[in-house]
Amino acid sequence: MNRLAIEGGTPVRTAPFPPRVVIGEEEIDAVHALLEKERTRGGGLDRYGGEHVDAYEREFAAYHGVPFSTAVSSGTAAVHAALSALRLDIAQEVISSPITDPGGVAPILWNNCIPVFADADPETMNVSHASIAERITDRTRAIIVTHLAGQPADMDPILEIARAHGLAVIEDCSQAHGALYKGRLVGTMGDIAAFSLMGGKHHTSG
Repeated sequence: MNRLAIEGGTPVRTAPFPPRVVIGEEEIDAVHALLEKERTRGGGLDRYGGEHVDAYEREFAAYHGVPFSTAVSSGTAAVHAALSALRLDIAQEVISSPITDPGGVAPILWNNCIPVFADADPETMNVSHASIAERITDRTRAIIVTHLAGQPADMDPILEIARAHGLAVIEDCSQAHGALYKGRLVGTMGDIAAFSLMGGKHHTSG
């Protein structure tokens, strides 16, 4: 049996892993063009007078096969906006994935609601549909499902539970851009989806 590298065996890799996000010439040229537009004519860096945000929204919606998408400042803001759109009452409950970014939970509090954590599936670390069912009370109004580390949650039973109880489902797709669940893109199965485009994500705007 081969020895581990830490014990003097041969390392699997002799060079470091490449960066998570590689910025190419196309991205650099696009940023330069936007900055030049801002410097000479204005409107290069925002929605007002610019066309890039609108174009991105259209392309993002078309990729997912949905009617529209709205760009906001962060994935946290996306979850916040999604919850706000539900117009939940004070002290209503929102079931959340137990393993997620704080930005997926804080918006529950910002909407004056109570986060309730369902347990994780030990095989996938995604939220367990059985645990969701156990957490539902007469105050539950929504479920936030995080698709963790590029791996979709088991959506069919989650959606079945949500429909049976009249609950809204928000998909937090911040870590799973383009992932498929039984041939369906994440973000297209629940009532609302939220994505993040920060620099460390699979799909980034910087």
